[in-house]
Amino acid sequence: MSLFPVSLLLYHLEGNTWTWQNILERFRFNPLTENDWYWVVGAIIFTIVFDQLLEPLGKFFARFPIFAPPSYLPAPFNPLKKMELPPSEFFGVTLYGNWKIITIFIPLHLFAMLCEELMWRGFFLPIQQEIFGNWAWVVNGLLWAWVIHACLKWHFINMLPSMLIAPWIAQFTNSTWASFVTHSVGNSLLWILLLIGIIKKLNLKT
Repeated sequence: MSLFPVSLLLYHLEGNTWTWQNILERFRFNPLTENDWYWVVGAIIFTIVFDQLLEPLGKFFARFPIFAPPSYLPAPFNPLKKMELPPSEFFGVTLYGNWKIITIFIPLHLFAMLCEELMWRGFFLPIQQEIFGNWAWVVNGLLWAWVIHACLKWHFINMLPSMLIAPWIAQFTNSTWASFVTHSVGNSLLWILLLIGIIKKLNLKT
């Protein structure tokens, strides 16, 4: 979330004026056309399918000490831990009947993703397009994956499709909204898991 004030600071240092219209234009929050939405839906499907297909790679690399995830991470963040269905806890917090956690987590998660898009697609991608041209989305996606998400080292390979599709769809549509929607919907599967855990109690066999 710290990316939000940093993005605005960079906007100011560029010498931009503080009007709502200028902010929207600089960060490329351009409206999506009907045709753009078709591409966004395709990008979302691409992200979800390839995330699932490449998931075994995360488990493979996580077994090596150099790539191993911290032991405190729960499933699905830690691929070496079995995912309970329905999940009973989320980072040590009981889920069943705990509606408060999802009403807090979803807005914060959405805002965090918006901040990422504001910085990476809204601010940096237009600059990178001036330098790298049509290949700017590749540079943007690799830096986003391997610098910002460096802590997820066991996912360095299997997260590449989702890391690359976000800048590609933003560059293709010329809109940060496209990458934000793709990013947030792709990550919304976690919300569904939490919701299942809140509604349905885990039945443990004795």
